Order: sequence, then C-alpha cells, then structure tokens
Amino acid sequence: MRRFLLIMTLTVLAVSQMQAQSSHHPIPISRQGFHDNIDKEQAAAAKFDGKADDLVKVSDDQTINLQVTNALIKEVDDMQQEIEDNDSLDHRLKVKYLSAIYVTLKDYNQKRSRRNIDPEEAPAMIAAFRNMMHADIKGQSILPYINNLSYDASERIIESFRDNPGYKEARGQVFTKYAFSNLETVMPKLGDYLNYPGTDSIVAAVARKYPNQVLTYATSYTPMANAIKRNQDPIVQQIVRIGQSPQSTKILPFIDELLAGTTTVDKLEAIVDNDYQYFKQMVKSTIALQKLKADGQNPFGLKAMMENMQAKSLLYIRSVNDLHEEPAPVRFAIVKNFTPEELYYLIINGQEELYTSSYTNHSNAGLYDQMMLRMKPPRGDSLLMVVNFDRFKKFIAMAAGFNTLDHFLKSMAPENSNYLMQKYVQNLEKTEDLEDAVDVANSFGSIRDEKLLEFLRVEVKKNLNYVKKHSDKRGTVIYQLLSSLFETESKSENDSSKATDMAAKLQLPPINYVTYNTLESDSGRVYQQVFFYGDKDGQESFASFMTNFPSSDWRVSKNKYWATITSLKGKATTIYANLPTDEPADKEAISKLSEYLDENDIHPTIFIHRGHSYHINTTLENLQSSAKIVVLGSCGGYHNLATVLEKSPEAHIISSKQVGTRFVNEPIIHSLEDQVRSGKNVDWVIMWAQLTKKFAGDARNKDLFSDYVPPHKNLGAIFIKAYKQIMKDEKK
Repeated sequence: MRRFLLIMTLTVLAVSQMQAQSSHHPIPISRQGFHDNIDKEQAAAAKFDGKADDLVKVSDDQTINLQVTNALIKEVDDMQQEIEDNDSLDHRLKVKYLSAIYVTLKDYNQKRSRRNIDPEEAPAMIAAFRNMMHADIKGQSILPYINNLSYDASERIIESFRDNPGYKEARGQVFTKYAFSNLETVMPKLGDYLNYPGTDSIVAAVARKYPNQVLTYATSYTPMANAIKRNQDPIVQQIVRIGQSPQSTKILPFIDELLAGTTTVDKLEAIVDNDYQYFKQMVKSTIALQKLKADGQNPFGLKAMMENMQAKSLLYIRSVNDLHEEPAPVRFAIVKNFTPEELYYLIINGQEELYTSSYTNHSNAGLYDQMMLRMKPPRGDSLLMVVNFDRFKKFIAMAAGFNTLDHFLKSMAPENSNYLMQKYVQNLEKTEDLEDAVDVANSFGSIRDEKLLEFLRVEVKKNLNYVKKHSDKRGTVIYQLLSSLFETESKSENDSSKATDMAAKLQLPPINYVTYNTLESDSGRVYQQVFFYGDKDGQESFASFMTNFPSSDWRVSKNKYWATITSLKGKATTIYANLPTDEPADKEAISKLSEYLDENDIHPTIFIHRGHSYHINTTLENLQSSAKIVVLGSCGGYHNLATVLEKSPEAHIISSKQVGTRFVNEPIIHSLEDQVRSGKNVDWVIMWAQLTKKFAGDARNKDLFSDYVPPHKNLGAIFIKAYKQIMKDEKK
C-alpha cells in the first residue's frame, strides 16, 4: 500500500511539473531567481537524509513522509504557479509572496538541521501559509490561521505579513505560545512585547522558576527594567529589592529566607564578600531548601542556589586540579577548613571536572578521603541524613566511577548500605528526566563487587515487576532497559561480542563501530567541525591541533573566522575549525562558520569539542542532527549526553569522566582521522585497544586516558538511545 502511495505521489509530482511547464503565464526573468531560491530549498529538504531523490524523509512512517513530500514539493510548486497566474498581483506583490515561501522553507530546513522543529509539521505549515497568503491578498487578517501551529513553525511565517491588519495580534498570540512553554528562554524576547497585556503574568511565572533571569533584566538600563519594577507580583518585587544591592547575584539564591524574614540583605552582604563564608552559607541554606522540597514545598531560590554553588565549587576544584603536581598540603590547602558536608557539595558539583587524584589519592588527601576522615563518627549514612539525601544518587554514581563505593558502603551498617542501594535504584520512573536512571546505568559499568552487582540486578528486577504491576509504561521501559543492560554487561565475552549482543538485545544499530558510508556526504566527502574557544587554553589547544596536518597530507587555508583543512591523501575529508579569537569574538567565529555551513548545505558528521565545560553549551547549540561521531573530550554529564542525542540520535559519543586534556584528545582525534581517511569503518574496540597500548607506557597521561569513555562502553548514552527508540516505537 505504501509503495503504491509513493508511486502515486511521484506521478502527481511529475504531472504538476508538466503542467507548470505548459502554463500560459511563463515566469519572467525578473522573477526567475526567486523561483530558483525556492527550488534550492526544496532540493535541500529532499536530500536531507543523504539521498538526492524526490522523497522528503522525516519519519520511519512512509505515509508521513509522503504527506511532508506533498506539502514541500507539490503544494509549494502549486503556490508558485498560483502566484504567477494571479493577474491581480503586480510584480511587487508576486515577489513578496515568492520571497515569503522561500523564507518559510529556509527557516524549516535550518531548524530541522538543528532539531529545533518537528519536521512532521511541514504540511500544517504550508497549509497555514497558503491560507495566510489568500487572506492577505483579500486584505483579511492572518490571525485565524496560526492557531494550529507551534511557535517554532509560526514565528517566521508571520513576519512575511507585517503589513497585514492582523499581524500585531497574531504576533502576540504566537509569542504566548512560546512564553509559557519556554519560561527559561522567554526573557530575551520579552522586550518586544512590553505593552502586551500578558507580559506581567509571564514575568511573574519566570520569577518563580528562574528568578536570576528577572534579576538580570531588573538591574539593566532597559525599558524591560521599568516594566519589571512596575510589576506588583510579590516575588518580582522581592527580586527588585535584591537588585538594589551591589551583591545582588550572590544574594538572590537566598530569596526564600528573605521572603520568610529569617535574614536581611544587609546580613547577607556581610557574608558574601568572603568566599569561604559565602560557600558555607550556601551549603547551610541548600540543606534547608532541600528540607522544604522534601516536605512538598517549591523553594524559589533553589535553582539559583545550585547554580551559584556549582560555580563556586568549580573554582575550588580547578584550584586543586591545577596544583596536581604539588605536595598534598599545598594542593588541598584551600579546603583545609571544610566540613564533611561542604566537601560533599564540592564533590557532587564537580562531577564533570574533578580529577581522580583530586577526588581520592594515595595520601588520603583527596576531597573524598578528607570528607570521610572528618566525619565524627565516620559514617556515610549519617552524612547523607545531614544533607537530606540531596543528590545522593549522583554521589553514589560518582563513588562507583572513582572506585570508592565499596569503601563508602562499608562505613555504615550492612542493613543501612542495603537500604541505601535499594533507594538508589528506586523511583527512577518518577523523575522529570532520565538523569538518575543514566547515573545508575553508568555506575553499573564501574562496580566490580560481584555481590553488590547481583544485589542491584535483583533490585532492578523487583522495581521492574512493581512498575509492570502498576501499568507504568515509562517505568517499565526504564527498568526493562536497565535489566537488559546489566545482564549483557555482566557476561564475560570480549568487548566486540558484548557490544554486538547489547545492540541486538536493545534493538539498536551497532554500538561498537560506525560504518564509513554513514560518515560520507552525498558527494563522497566526510565533513567535520571542530570547536575552539578564545581563552588561553583554547588558543594553546588550537596551535597544537594545527601541527597535526603536515602539508604533504593536508591543505590548510584560513579566513577571518575559520580554518579549512582538506585531505590530499586517502579518502576525501574536510575539517572546519573556527579560529580561537579572543573572547567574545570566538563565539562570533563559531556563528559565522555555522552560517557558512548552513548556506552551503554542508552537514558535518563528526563534531569535536575542544574547550572547558563552561563552553560546552555553545558547541551543543551548533551541533547538527547529521552528527554520527561527537567527541566531547570532557563534559560527559547526563545533560550533555541527552542534548547530543536529542539533536543527533545516531551519534556515537566519546566523553571523559573528568577534564579533558590535549595530550589525550589529540591522539584520539589523530587515530580517528587515520581511520576516516582509510575509508574503513570506525571500530571503537580496535581503536581503543590501540590507544590503550599507546598510553600504557605514558606515565603522565595513562590515568587521564583511562577516564575517557568510548562509545561502546558509554552505558549512559546507550541507555538514552534505547529509551528514545522504545518510546518512539510506543508512540507509533
């Protein structure tokens, strides 16, 4: 049936093209360029899947593909002809509507490449556009035709009808679609809607979830600040009062205590000037806020508190990391007065940057070592009770990754350690995201205690039976996946057969290799994009990176914003690397490069992040859905893995448990480039075995390399992939 539908659709397309060619209204040369632009975007949509055919593939459901194809090809062609055939339209108006079609298609293609739109929405977009065009021609409002479109689908379309009588109201309605569904990102857009009647409600809603954003605008010299100050919402007014302090960003996290009257801005100002006193107060307040949350309340300042505490924690951790070659008393002097709970918060906030030797070392001076030694009595369960079990699952996962979980569990009575590990794998279905489940998956790959592993397997199966009994679909998927992962991981085969079995059991594509043909563009060339940043580390990394491309094997050219590196030997490969210009110009260089790739229909399949964790968001924002291999180097936390796989579901991810280093990154990248230029499949098992052998004699970097996780052992990423695939199938 689907094959018949495909044949019918292609036949209709062919007929429509013949009719266009025989039209009584030939296209004048003055408008031919506008039609050519539309045709270019139609072709780009059709070959998005790598095949230059007449089918726009957006789904595994062929019926949906045919509907999208019909909308973007046939219906757009029909509109082009309709515009040309309409004698009531002069040249200016015909250009207006043709340009609007082009802008709509270009916006759709660009958003689709970055997973910023549901590609299946194309038929609704084209239908709405056609109705708007007809209404506009008649001088009628476009407002009725935006109701069924998402914000991402409608925001650009309506801009083509700015002189329409319904434009202003339609724009407000489109913005409302965005605002309450995207409170985290709405503030930068709110300035254009200050006179819109719903603005005060939007600001009040943001204040309750993201008060730091309201503070930023309240303390600015913009019309937005005046609108916020006029807002009568009590939470907004408290933020305005905080904004009057020169230490407002440090004080904001304590908004709950200020509202409750248990502290004042003056008292907090005296504390926040001292780094240690400020961190100490944040720990104390966080514990109190977690107690409120456990009691069913919703603290306003908790998110800001966690963000500020993480930023401060990373400053301490980077100081300890940077002194890794110094004696322990020097290296850890900065945390010598920290209490066990303060060290606990340093650890859980430093997951993505904590060196193994900063966490634990032979001198018993590491953050974990000192946390345990300073406990009176040294019992892990007592510490967790003090911190109200705040992110204890994150702590357990880190302990497993750093091989201290057995030590931590033995610090408490056996019945308590069993209870703790039961809680570790319980209620994973009740969380908003998959972070806890991914932590459990990752930790299983690190635990070596067979009794504990068997205990966890049994507990996972108990939870699986529970969620099945209660018909909890999400919970069933989570625990079924964990059970499958654990059973496969426990087998003793070699890595290749283990990965093959795991992929088969989870119904995933191969996880231990990437086929070469999936890396190629339709022209047979492999495109890569590498991200560098303008701090000292980024500039040094770039300089070192560029030494890997001798003129005998590569041709290198540069412009103002990026370097283009093209292979002269082996398979055709082109690498684009933005220049690490001084901050903030580095972001502009990345933006210019991404625009160039979009405009030239270049979709890299290999993306490499070279920079600190605080740069990772910029890299992820520019990641395309075409990615098949993503090298994070560092920053392998859950949210980054989830973002990569949301944008690029087929990506194989290399990440590290700690800060990346060019002394490890570059051998990995060099090995990857060799495999790509050879035209062979990128086999992670073989590649990692070769790298392991290479680093075996490197005393300086051997331990650093051991913290890098290859795609076939990245159980967290494998879990996310399998979960998304199952939920996608369930949706069908």
